[in-house]
Amino acid sequence: MPEALDRILGDQFCSLPRHPTSAAAARILLRGFLSDFKGGEHYIEDAELIITELITAAVLRPWRPEHLPIDVVFDHSAFTGLRIEVCDTGLPVRERLPVGGGGSPGLRLVRELSADWGHELVECGTVTSRFWAHLAPPPPL
Repeated sequence: MPEALDRILGDQFCSLPRHPTSAAAARILLRGFLSDFKGGEHYIEDAELIITELITAAVLRPWRPEHLPIDVVFDHSAFTGLRIEVCDTGLPVRERLPVGGGGSPGLRLVRELSADWGHELVECGTVTSRFWAHLAPPPPL
C-alpha cells in the first residue's frame, strides 16, 4: 500500500530487525507518525514507553530466530485513539512455549498506561505473538 494512502487511512506498518536498537527506531517512527495528526502529542509519552516495552520483549525472547523481523503497526483514529501492535513471528507450532499472564514488569507497565491491551497467538506454520495496546483519544476541549 502506498505510504500516502497509509496516511489517509491513519495507519502505518513497518518491520524492524530483532536488534536492541529497534526500540529506538520504533520510537522515532511513532513520533513521526503521530506528528501527522492533530492531538498526536497527547499520546507521545505513554506510547513511547509502551512501544519500547513491547519491542524490547520481542528482541529479548531467546527462542525466536534472529533473522525474522518484528512487525509494528500504528493505527490512529480521532474517535477511537491510538492502537500499537507488535507482532513477533518465528516459533514453530510444535515448540510453542506458554505466554506469561502479563506479570512481567514491562507488561504491567503496558497494562497501566493503556486504556486496553492484549495478547494473542496466531498459528500459521509458525506462531506469531501479537501484543497490542490501545490509548484513548484526548478528551474534547
